Amino acid sequence: MKKEIDIDVKSNGMWLDADITYAHVPGWLGNSTRDLKLSIIRPFPTEDKKYPVIVWFAGGGWMDVDYNIHLANLVEFAKKGFIIASVEYRDSNKINFPGQLTDAKAAIRFLRKNSENFQIDTNKFVAMGESAGGHMASMLGVTNGIEKFDVGDNLEFSSDVQLSIPWYGVVDPLTAKQGSVTDDFDFVYRNLLGKEPEESPTLDDQANPLTYINKNTVPFLILHGEDDVVVPVKDGIALYDKLQSNQIESDLYILKNTDHMDIKFWQEEIRDIVVDFINKNI
Repeated sequence: MKKEIDIDVKSNGMWLDADITYAHVPGWLGNSTRDLKLSIIRPFPTEDKKYPVIVWFAGGGWMDVDYNIHLANLVEFAKKGFIIASVEYRDSNKINFPGQLTDAKAAIRFLRKNSENFQIDTNKFVAMGESAGGHMASMLGVTNGIEKFDVGDNLEFSSDVQLSIPWYGVVDPLTAKQGSVTDDFDFVYRNLLGKEPEESPTLDDQANPLTYINKNTVPFLILHGEDDVVVPVKDGIALYDKLQSNQIESDLYILKNTDHMDIKFWQEEIRDIVVDFINKNI
């Protein structure tokens, strides 16, 4: 069969910039150097247009991080008009908190420095992540301007974000540990802090986003499963309540009959909620 067809362009194509080094950190036993990487999904360039960037942090209980694991799902957000930067951060076998947060802020500074290369609007950074990565998104949303968490290169560039969207994220390590229905993951909080949270209230407070919330905190969209047995939904509720008490723009969606890392979080309805929140607030 031979046939001529006329195709209308209804959607843009996507580039993948994979495995870009954004920082160098101590490696094996502190005696070597290892790279930290990120991957970027972005639209085909058109007339120097700049896009908001969603900086994504995968979960893994701070034990393991595969920063590329959700790229296939995240491309759906890119199709809605966002740059996606999926970021590697060190796990708790390599560094205790706040090392994970300093990694995240280093990635954001790198992205601002290289914004022209990646079509990024430097005034529109969204921190989003799941579980341990949700904790990262929350910490980024409450620590704009706190200089002690900016460590490494590109310090002339800001690590500030404009929005935070944690998915079933840990809030207070202590209450998450105490409220979890399963004790299979209790050790992850010890690994994160370097001590048990109940034995180290100062460390626990430092890793708790509730500690930092004030009138300058960015808007939050919180997503949490009603039946989460790993991070109790009351953590998400506590975060929302503290934001509301400080008059911070914030929304909380509790998903019925939904567990931790549930496939429901990747459905179109959730994607629309996220996109609408971003477009409303930046």
